[in-house]
Amino acid sequence: MPDPSNLQIYDALASVVKGSILQPGSKEYEADNGSYFSAFENGVQPSYIVKPSNANEVQGLIRALRPHILSGDCQIAIRGGGHTPFAGSANIQDGVTIDMRALKGINLSEDKSVVEIGVGETWATVYAELEKHGLTVAGARTGRIGVAGFILGGGLSMFSPRVGFSCDSVVEFEVVLASGELVHANATENSDLWVSLKGGLNNFGILTSFKMRAFKSTDIWGGITFYMSSDMIDTFSKLIHNAYDFVNNEEDLDAHAMFSIGYGFGHQAVTCVMYHTQSKENPPSLQRFTSLENQVKEMCTLRKSTHLGFTEELSKHSSDGKRQYWASFTIKPDIFLMEAFHRKWQDMITEIKDVNGLTFSFGFHPLTKAMLDSSARAEGNAIAIPPSDGPLFIVLVNPGWDLPEDDSKVYTIVGNFVADLRKLATDKELLHRYIFMNYAYQMDDPIMGYGEESVHKLKETSKKYDPEGIFQKGVPGGFKLPGMGA
Repeated sequence: MPDPSNLQIYDALASVVKGSILQPGSKEYEADNGSYFSAFENGVQPSYIVKPSNANEVQGLIRALRPHILSGDCQIAIRGGGHTPFAGSANIQDGVTIDMRALKGINLSEDKSVVEIGVGETWATVYAELEKHGLTVAGARTGRIGVAGFILGGGLSMFSPRVGFSCDSVVEFEVVLASGELVHANATENSDLWVSLKGGLNNFGILTSFKMRAFKSTDIWGGITFYMSSDMIDTFSKLIHNAYDFVNNEEDLDAHAMFSIGYGFGHQAVTCVMYHTQSKENPPSLQRFTSLENQVKEMCTLRKSTHLGFTEELSKHSSDGKRQYWASFTIKPDIFLMEAFHRKWQDMITEIKDVNGLTFSFGFHPLTKAMLDSSARAEGNAIAIPPSDGPLFIVLVNPGWDLPEDDSKVYTIVGNFVADLRKLATDKELLHRYIFMNYAYQMDDPIMGYGEESVHKLKETSKKYDPEGIFQKGVPGGFKLPGMGA
């Protein structure tokens, strides 16, 4: 006999969206539920997937589901692009997944200084539309990912040295609150909510659209440089030295770079992804990387292209449906620590390389003092890193693999690896509190890394806009405010 509460939930959904409710067993359900970035999210089975087409329907869904959420009969997940890799981040077992991808729209203001973006867009669609007007925004470096989770997690852009975190470019959010009310949050209206959403994820409401500063788009110079050598330790060591010099001393606000060593198909490669956003070809700021020896010229892609072109290039280096492990932490730059990390990585790869379909990227993403200064000037965010803490490196640990029977091995070995690196950094007093939300591991607590003052403000914002805690208890996915979950 069907669960009566489940039928009541279906009736609540049908009262709002009618034909856009997907249930297990239908082709539409299987296609939608199998379209996440990670195999782990694809394996979650919600009772219903509901697909609102506008903000009014999102309001209606929250109002209709409120009593069921408050009674504990229903929990929901909010899906944007579905790029967060761990199970339950944007999908929910036996609950209701609200798929926001139909909320489209890219609309420029009359003076073309601000663009409103619907949460169903990807960064590639945003860049493609703005390119028609000679404009762009400080969005993701990979075009295929969704806009909403990226912005709510903070986001890093190739323009970050000049403008700060991507969320710092948001001038207004449109949000459905736990009451079902649709509000706008900006510097003068609901300003506490505006600041909290910049890094506060899904803790305060359902984002339906947001407005970002747009700016003139020129060609960009850059791409990916691959380095290979019989002595990968020496090659990566040289890159680490140059990366250390870059993060500590470079003053070019238009230069952006990321550094990594990777494993795949039985081989290792060192890479530097670099850009000059004012299109200076091989600028002095990046010559410390372009002049590095052991380049594989036939694989290197340095050139002039558009913002869209470069983000589409990075999109080709990932695909949906693979088993994914993402983890991150942040360190103060130190060559000896980074080289110790690399030696640990080489040891770990020998333990794990027989895993079927293994690819593994281990890299450093700089947060320069200039970038943190730019963020601090942008009227506040939840991340709250003072410029005096910089420069910093975000460390990314990202293996992918094919088979579920390898899950336990990967999680054990990589988990121990990350713990070892954190201990090394802690022992040297070089571990920073910040964990980059967009790369965070599912068992970490990145919001705690925002610091005591910011966490207090986020909790006060939650109490004000969601006094019953619907987005803490009824939306378990993502990273919750410390001490306020179910």
